[in-house]
Order: sequence, then C-alpha cells, then structure tokens
Amino acid sequence: MNHKPHCPVPVISYNGNLIVAAALKYPKVAARLPADYLTETTTALGKLAADTAGQKLAKGETGNLTLAQQANLTLLLHCMSQARKTAKLAFPRQTVKLRQEFQIGIHESHELGAVLGRADIILAAVQTTANLAALKLKGWTDAETQTFTTVRATFPASTTVQQSGQSDAKKATGVKAADAAEAYEHILTIQNAADLELPATDPANAPARAEFRLGLFPPDHHVAPAEPTPTPAAKL
Repeated sequence: MNHKPHCPVPVISYNGNLIVAAALKYPKVAARLPADYLTETTTALGKLAADTAGQKLAKGETGNLTLAQQANLTLLLHCMSQARKTAKLAFPRQTVKLRQEFQIGIHESHELGAVLGRADIILAAVQTTANLAALKLKGWTDAETQTFTTVRATFPASTTVQQSGQSDAKKATGVKAADAAEAYEHILTIQNAADLELPATDPANAPARAEFRLGLFPPDHHVAPAEPTPTPAAKL
C-alpha cells in the first residue's frame, strides 16, 4: 500500500523531478532500484500535471494552464515556500511581520489571482532592504531573489477578469490522489536507495544527499505548508 502524501502536488512534482535527476546522475543509487524504476517514476510524475489540468472542469469550462505555465507556477510556489521558511528563521517570534509581510498562515483563496497577490506581497517583503539583509544571514542569496522575480514576471500583473470562481474546481479527485500517492511512493523509494548508498555517517556524502533532498523532502510538518495549486484562470 502506498504512503499517503502530506504535501501539495506541486511540491511532490518539483522535488520528485529533482530526485529523479539525482538518481540518473548517481548510477550506484539507480542500480539499487528495480529495472525501469526511474522511467516509471518519471511517468508517474508526468501524470500529476495532467490530473491537475483535468480536474479544472466544474459547472462551466475553465481555462487550463499550459505546460509551461504549470512549470512556472510550480517554481513560483516553491519560491514562496522558501521565502517563508527563511523568514521564519530570520524573524523568530515576529508573528505579525511574518503574517503580514510573508503571508505565513494565509491561504484563504487558492485561485490564481489570490496566489499571485500573495506572491507579490512576499516578493516585496524579500526585496525590502532591511528584510533582505536579515534573510541573507540565513542563507538567502540574490540568486533566490532573481529567480523569484523572474518567475513572478511570467504571469500577468492582474488576473481579476480571468478568475473562474469555481470552488469545486480545486477539489482533489480520487484519480489525482491515487496518482499522487504512486508518485510519492516512488520518490520515497529512490530516496531510501540513496540513503543506503550515501549514508549520512560519511560527511563527504552531504552534497549528494542534498541532491536527493534527504532531510528536506518530505517537508517538515512544523514548517508552514506550501501553497496548494490554484484554480487556473478562465480564458476570455
């Protein structure tokens, strides 16, 4: 029986692709897995984007994100999550600041326009001189700021007229849940193979272990959850 994932599909997809890439890079890890396992994992991850697009039909037809838009959205959600986690380290116990400037704990609406609005607030907070200096003390660099800025710019500045408003378009289906669980199980198996091949007892393995997201994925349940995939904008 597959393990039940406790993180959003975009997080599974993003980390899964990184982990598969790492397994392809390290043949000794791949050798621990069944034949064609990495190919099967890639296929399982590919289903997630199709499932997400497929459940965006509610009472009326809503616009589907293109593959490129879906990839950008996944990266945007990751940037938002990384900024939030770094902010929690940089500004401990500053609850009001974390909520208002970094939108920690705010997930009222998952429609694309609302998510982009939160992204804008977080990005502005990151770019503030005082905040940026504190974030950099916790490992953040200008490269993360640039990636965040660039991927945000791939979406329209305003999507008010494009939102579908279909509340049931964001509900998970049985098919999506099953596919997510399958992909998640494959990812955990690859990570286990990497953990066995590259034990943490050898400090020299630290860089390779990081490529397999060991200790980083699955995410710590005490960290603010990543943004769910928003309802895509309706095409007018």
